[in-house]
Amino acid sequence: MDKVKSTNEYSINLIKKKISFKGIVVSDIQTSGRGRYGNKWISNKGNIFCSVYKKVKNFEDIYDAQYNSLRIVVKYLKKKGIQKEKIKIKQPNDILIDNKKICGILIESIKYKKNLYLVIGIGLNLISSPKIINYNTTFLNKYVKNKINKFDFVNFIKKNIKNF
Repeated sequence: MDKVKSTNEYSINLIKKKISFKGIVVSDIQTSGRGRYGNKWISNKGNIFCSVYKKVKNFEDIYDAQYNSLRIVVKYLKKKGIQKEKIKIKQPNDILIDNKKICGILIESIKYKKNLYLVIGIGLNLISSPKIINYNTTFLNKYVKNKINKFDFVNFIKKNIKNF
């Protein structure tokens, strides 16, 4: 996608319109990205905005997805050469490098036609970081020798999706 309001919102609409019940939505731009409690997620072009969605059995699967999604993103960061000591999970849904936010994850669920669906939104600062008063942010390509393409990250998520 070139531009969506929110990859989570787009995923939820795919489910409600019976277009798709499992997949990944990736966008270059989010015009109304969101975080927890309705907070706005600042979506600078060139960063990673994606949502994974699928049918789940119960709410326990949704709780597990929060931990597993953080773990998978941390695994990706380590694979790209970020030292384990620099990475920190700030519960419940942020990942920090050098105590600066680099990633936020928004877990949502919907019930539709007696089925429960999980939507995991991942915002990862890849090439730039937003300027937020009283909140330090950073971006991934600042820490790696070989610049990362967003599809490298998306393909990694696809390979590890079974762990969601």
